[in-house]
Amino acid sequence: MFVKNAVLFPNCNIPLRIFEPRYRKMLDSVFKGSRSFILSFEDGDNGDLTNSVGTMGLVTSAVTQSDGSSIVMLNGLFKVKLNKMDNTNELYQNWSYEKLESTSFDADNNDLLDKLKITYNKLCNAIDGSDYPKNLPFSKDASQACDTIIEFLVSNISLKKQFFLSNNINNKISLTIKVIESVFQK
Repeated sequence: MFVKNAVLFPNCNIPLRIFEPRYRKMLDSVFKGSRSFILSFEDGDNGDLTNSVGTMGLVTSAVTQSDGSSIVMLNGLFKVKLNKMDNTNELYQNWSYEKLESTSFDADNNDLLDKLKITYNKLCNAIDGSDYPKNLPFSKDASQACDTIIEFLVSNISLKKQFFLSNNINNKISLTIKVIESVFQK
C-alpha cells in the first residue's frame, strides 16, 4: 500500500482507514493469508518504484465501517526494499521484497549512545507522568530505540521520511538527540 502522508517505523503502530476499492480488495486478500502487507510512503502511481523502501506491517485489528471502509491498526515488523512488481493483480500492486537489516552501531561510538540515553532519560524525568516509553532497547538495537522516539515526538512527515531513509545509525542517533533537545526549547 502506498501512502503519501504516513511513515510506519518497525516496532511502532499506525491506524489506517482503508476506503479505496483496490485497497479494500487487498485487505480481503491479507486476511486470507498472512495478515501482513507493506506500507510505503512512496507515490505508488508515479514512476519506477523498484528499490523503494517501506515497512512490512501486521494487521493487529480491523473494524469494518457501515460504508464498507475499514479502520485497521498496522504494527510495523521490519523495513523492506521493493524489488519487482508482480502485475498479475489488476486492482493493487504485489511486490517481491527483501528484508532490510537494522543498521549496526559502531561500538567505538558509545559516547554518542550514552548521550542519547542521558538525553532521553532527562526528557522522561522532566515531564511528570509522561507516556513516553521508558524501557527502550538502547544497547540491543539503537536504531529501534531512535525509531520509537522519532515516531513519538515528531509530527513533521518530511522529517520522519528523511529519518526513515537514513541508514547511518550515528546520524540517526544525532538527529534523535536534536529532536529530544528541541522539546526542552519549547
